[in-house]
Formats: sequence, C-alpha cells, structure tokens
Amino acid sequence: MHLFVILKFFSRFSGLCVNDEKTELFAIGPQKLEQEEFYHKTCTSIKILGIYFDYHKARRRNSNFNSILKSIKKTLTMWRRRGLTLLGRIKIVKTFAIPKFMYKASLISVSEDFIKDVNKLLYGFIWKGNDKIKRTALINDIENGGLKMLDIQSMILSQRVIALKRFIEDCNFILPQSTSNTKKKKTRRSHKSK
Repeated sequence: MHLFVILKFFSRFSGLCVNDEKTELFAIGPQKLEQEEFYHKTCTSIKILGIYFDYHKARRRNSNFNSILKSIKKTLTMWRRRGLTLLGRIKIVKTFAIPKFMYKASLISVSEDFIKDVNKLLYGFIWKGNDKIKRTALINDIENGGLKMLDIQSMILSQRVIALKRFIEDCNFILPQSTSNTKKKKTRRSHKSK
C-alpha cells in the first residue's frame, strides 16, 4: 500500500497519474500478492516488450517460444509449396524464420530443446525432409563447400557476448578514473619519500 501513497503524492505534484484501469501488479521476489489487498489487477505473469515473465518455468517457456514455433511452421509451410532452390530455401530461413526468435533469444535464456526443435523445422524445410549432408558442412562458407547457413547456437552465444561486451564497456568509464587516481597517489608517495 505504501507504493500507492507514493504514486498519489507524485501525481499531485507532477500532474501525471497511474491509469488504474490498465495497471497490473506483478510481484518480484518471494512475496505473493493477494488480489483482495489491491484495487489493481494482480497477475502471476507479465508481458514487457513482447517478453513474458512468469515464476513458472514451463509456462514462461510456453508463452515465449511456443508461439514462435507455430509462426515459423506457418511461414515455412507457406514457402514450402514454391519451387525454390536449395539456396533460395536457405535465404527464406535467414530472412523470415531466424529473426522471429532471435529477438527473444537475445534477451532471455533458451532451452536446448527449443533450439533442437527450431533446427529440426529449419533443416526439414531446407532439405524437404531428412538432412542430406552434415549441418556443419551446410554452415560453411561457399568457398569451403558450404552454403552459408546460419548456426543458431552460435548466433545466440555471439549475441550474449556482444551484450556482455557492451556492459563491460559501459562500466569501464568508471574504472580508468579510479585507476589513474591510484597511480597519482603512488607517485605522490614516491615523491614524498625522496
């Protein structure tokens, strides 16, 4: 209830207020919210920028990734009827299927089972059934005998490394200042001792 007192106080001075009809409450942490305690809707899952957050792992996975699998199946089924070449089918996968899940995969963890399911769908579309050659061969550059298919696992890992790099770079603006201050203190001490 303390939160609502703060919000009312804020709205009185800023002119901004919470839309009570659209506001939903989602508990973060071990506490549970009881609907009777609040006049806003309490929920066990919440959607923020297209990502579902839920305490139940299976429900969260289903909410975030089952719709993506269905959408990929629908897209690939539509393109399957066309007389595309092998390179054309790979281009369709790169253009229409992979972007559908890379947004969520770059933000939240993805299970190995989901990656296997997506790979099964993609390679089933590319080969019109079972794989004809090893997937690693298909992923190679054209000069190395491959067809430049994208490796999903590598893409997810590289996106996470890029995010980690950005995070470290954002934190580095603090570190050099503290390091230079330490060096100045050491040089001052060495000058004083002489």
